[in-house]
Amino acid sequence: MEDLGEIVGEFLMESHENLDQIDRDLVALEQEPNSRDLISRIFRAIHTIKGTSGFLAFSRLETLAHAGESLLSRLRDGVQPVTPATITTLLATIDGVRSLLAAIEQNGNEGDVQVDGIISTVHAQMNASGNPPPALSSKTAPPPVPLNEAAARPVPDPVEGQRRPLGEMLVESGAAQPSDVSSALQQQLEGDERKLGTILLEEGKTVPAAVTDALQAQTPKRSVADSAIRVDVDVLDGLLNMVGELVLARNQLVRGVMETGDSALVRSAQRLGMITSELQEGIMKTRMQPIEHIWSKLPRVVRDLSTSLGKQVQLVMEGKETELDRSLLEAVKDPLTHLVRNAVDHGVEDPETRVAAGKPREGTLTLRAYHEGGHVAVEVADDGAGLNVARIAQKAVENGIIRADQAATMDRRDIMALVFQPGFSTATKVTNVSGRGVGMDVVKTNIERIGGAVSVDSTLGEGTVWRLNIPLTLAIIQALTVDCGDQRYVVPQVAVLELVFIDGQSTKIEYASGAPVYRLRGKLLPLVRLDRTLGLDVGGDQGVYIMVLQADGRRFGLVVDRVLNTEEVVVKALNSRFKDIGLYAGATILGDGKVGLILDVSSLARRSHLAVDSERESITGANRAAGSGGTGERLLVTAVGDRRVAIPLDTVTRLEEFPRERIEHAGSREVVQYRGQILPLVRLSHLLGAYTEEPEGETVSVVVYSEGERSVALVVDRIVDIAENSTTARRDAEEDGLVGTAVIQQRVTELLDVRRAILAADPNFYNEADDSMLVEA
Repeated sequence: MEDLGEIVGEFLMESHENLDQIDRDLVALEQEPNSRDLISRIFRAIHTIKGTSGFLAFSRLETLAHAGESLLSRLRDGVQPVTPATITTLLATIDGVRSLLAAIEQNGNEGDVQVDGIISTVHAQMNASGNPPPALSSKTAPPPVPLNEAAARPVPDPVEGQRRPLGEMLVESGAAQPSDVSSALQQQLEGDERKLGTILLEEGKTVPAAVTDALQAQTPKRSVADSAIRVDVDVLDGLLNMVGELVLARNQLVRGVMETGDSALVRSAQRLGMITSELQEGIMKTRMQPIEHIWSKLPRVVRDLSTSLGKQVQLVMEGKETELDRSLLEAVKDPLTHLVRNAVDHGVEDPETRVAAGKPREGTLTLRAYHEGGHVAVEVADDGAGLNVARIAQKAVENGIIRADQAATMDRRDIMALVFQPGFSTATKVTNVSGRGVGMDVVKTNIERIGGAVSVDSTLGEGTVWRLNIPLTLAIIQALTVDCGDQRYVVPQVAVLELVFIDGQSTKIEYASGAPVYRLRGKLLPLVRLDRTLGLDVGGDQGVYIMVLQADGRRFGLVVDRVLNTEEVVVKALNSRFKDIGLYAGATILGDGKVGLILDVSSLARRSHLAVDSERESITGANRAAGSGGTGERLLVTAVGDRRVAIPLDTVTRLEEFPRERIEHAGSREVVQYRGQILPLVRLSHLLGAYTEEPEGETVSVVVYSEGERSVALVVDRIVDIAENSTTARRDAEEDGLVGTAVIQQRVTELLDVRRAILAADPNFYNEADDSMLVEA
């Protein structure tokens, strides 16, 4: 079936199923000639074959099917009675259709199968009723074939007649001599019951490989009709559950065998493990379907809804071949439909508004699906008005979802997530599409029920992206088992990027005012201590592991006591009490028989305030360094003299400490040799006019900012803390080097103009011409 086009293969398979049903119905119709249901069912089936064959340009097949359809139409309308003769004619027609299908499957076209005689027989059968039939073919039909002759004529079988004798094939390939084959055949005639190939092999007249090849060549090629079967989904669900239990039993058996040390048992256990994995993979493949199956109805949804709302919306679909477990497809269908309807209703503006905003009259709604690790990401993106964060916060306070003081301290992402709260709506009027406050919370609930996550990212005036993260399967995942305290937990392996062992000497955890960080290849990696998050006794920083994880487009480290091993685990659903905690994605039974809770990596990141906008990673350095930004930004708070100065954390590449003696002068500027380059320094105390005595100590603290091959260092007195700039108490700057002041952690803090500081250290930092000259030099 691989050699055929996908559409043709589906047509052949469906047609063979229809023909089998027609055969049964025609035999039943002969016994019940007045059954209108049987005639109608046969008519619909042959009509389907005719229509599709015409679409695929199989003209002879279309003509033959049309002939049978015309005769059935007369039977259905009562113009002609059902007689044994008409049944025989229809059966001959079905046989002719089968011959054409077989030729199409074998050759890709209708070949030399002749059907004019069958068409003439059908023509004659309709003439026998006394009413002229409609034209069946543009060709001049040959003389009618007698009915009994047409019915008795054998239908060619592309398989029968092609099976050549084994001896002839062996002689032709040179694997056996004609005399040896003749001798073996003579032995069979004289009563030897052995197979021809067995006689030749036992007498040493040929080799096993030649006999095997000849037997395989003799084996009939499986037809399209026999290459697939339809299986109830419940049967596949049952098989998958049994495979899950088999995986659990395999894990326990392997662990027990490893402890015995018996080499023979170990080999057998390894073989069992390999077979179990292959079986699991095979079962999973039977359940995978392209996401196109649930996307196919969305163009109609978008068209009807945009028309009723007076909008113009173009639907773009990317990645429709992405496969997903069938049960998950069903679970995602309704939430995805709701997101699409919401995007057309709330997101895309009407044509006049778009033109006034400088946009094309026609909005674009993009459906995008792609694999990301062990998950499938599905995005619904529009280029519409975007979400108004201030409006969402105001509405949430009005609806009693949050308090006003909470709104003042929430970051932008958390405010946008309020749209998933029950009863939340910003619609000004209730329509048949929106405004009732029902929908987004259901979307979130349904996606989380299958172990997925939903998020939203939006830019006012530019558009909104709704993102669904869906597991490939709910059943079995690769995972790492870890220890934290005296408890054992499971981390999905797809979220793990790397492992780092902390010995406390060559590698160590650092703290910025209580916030743990780790320098990973020169970059600051924020850390989450699992023991602290779970409310356990906080352990030390020596002899622990950092699991570098990826969540919501951002990397962070999870500190655990021990990393044990990797194994396939079967995901078991949690009851509502565990789900309400929000830290666990499920549970499993480990190889030692103990229950292990599966950690929800995204939830850990969100609780630790690490789930920031993934797109911020791709913002250019010039834009990042333009200022400290608005509320909701993570800041590095530093001390410069007796002043608190905040630097946007996403402009911090590294934190370093340089010995004072390493600082040198190049002209009037301070520099330091750093990683093979000359790093210019700027003291923020000088930039901001906070001239104070040099702090004591043999080192200076610097904040390194890098873009491409260039770097600068901002010298501060000390690092104070990492904080959120979520306050509304703020005013504009009154002096050079600052963009404003704000109350952060109940302290007045100055917000650094990072671009100004960078240019003070290196006036040519953003000079592209200077960069090009450096490259040429």
